[in-house]
Amino acid sequence: MIGAAIVLSMAAPAARAATEGPRVGGSASGQLTQGARLVLRIDVAEVGGWLGLHRLDLSLLVGGQPVETITYDVEGQKLAIGEQEVFAGTGGLVTGSYLRVSGAQVVVTTGGANLSLAATATVLRSIPSDARFMFAATDDAGLTSSVTRPLQAGKGGGGVSWGAVIATVCVALLGGAFLGNLFASSRRPPPRLSVYSSIQRRMDEERRAQTPAP
Repeated sequence: MIGAAIVLSMAAPAARAATEGPRVGGSASGQLTQGARLVLRIDVAEVGGWLGLHRLDLSLLVGGQPVETITYDVEGQKLAIGEQEVFAGTGGLVTGSYLRVSGAQVVVTTGGANLSLAATATVLRSIPSDARFMFAATDDAGLTSSVTRPLQAGKGGGGVSWGAVIATVCVALLGGAFLGNLFASSRRPPPRLSVYSSIQRRMDEERRAQTPAP
């Protein structure tokens, strides 16, 4: 009876994952005026392990309709707006009608069941004040979950801060340790994480910016 209970308790998360899809949270902070910056963040948990995730979508909604979508390919580690793509952690740019994102301003962390992404977008033209942001995740089974959030009031738009980096790392690592990789996929090897190199690069850039020119 005890053995059967253990089997059932392990099977229950898998059954929920097969029908419910990933768990998604998200936030947007910053300003909507031309030239301002927006910090977009999405946190996703996939019971079978983050390797079971296929795609993340961060969409700008105006009048309830998506007018711009930033897509992240989990396996390829690529960020895209429309047909333009850039590897996360690199200096390339993707540009849409409303937003522009540099790969260098993208921080992705993973741990166990969790994947978190934080990105800074430059506003190319003013966005209506009633705009909303939809955060969605699709897993390898084709199941999609999403949440819609307004812009967080009173937040600055200075880019991905150290607090955001640390929070993103903690969400992925602590959340992954808690949930565990219950049914880790062996379909593909995990890509090498870039968060630590991203942090080191940010430190080098800030140090150069603070050093007076001779």
